[in-house]
Amino acid sequence: MPNQQQAKTARNFFAGADSLTDNIALLEWCETSRRILHAGALELGIVASELDARLRAIRSGPMGGMTGRARARQVARPIQQASEALVIGGRYIVTAATRFQAVYMPELEQAGHRPRRNEFKFKA
Repeated sequence: MPNQQQAKTARNFFAGADSLTDNIALLEWCETSRRILHAGALELGIVASELDARLRAIRSGPMGGMTGRARARQVARPIQQASEALVIGGRYIVTAATRFQAVYMPELEQAGHRPRRNEFKFKA
């Protein structure tokens, strides 16, 4: 059942708030959104680095007073900045989820919601 719910939530990433009908749907949407933004940030970061390296290899001499390195940076830097923006977006999604839980904790506890337990354990 969780896989079906995750698939439904993933489909509704850009669908708006109409699909967020309860606390579980909201928290799952936040987690899915964070994962999508994280993956997108990684992808953009890798593309920016690879593109920068490929464009630097083009050695046709200075064009318009710029070296190959400066020209490559002009193209790859906006992609890198987009990657950084997605990282920041993911942080805001996490902030929204934790603030929701903090602000609505009395209602969540009344409904029987328990915060997700951390599965990480220290062992001797």
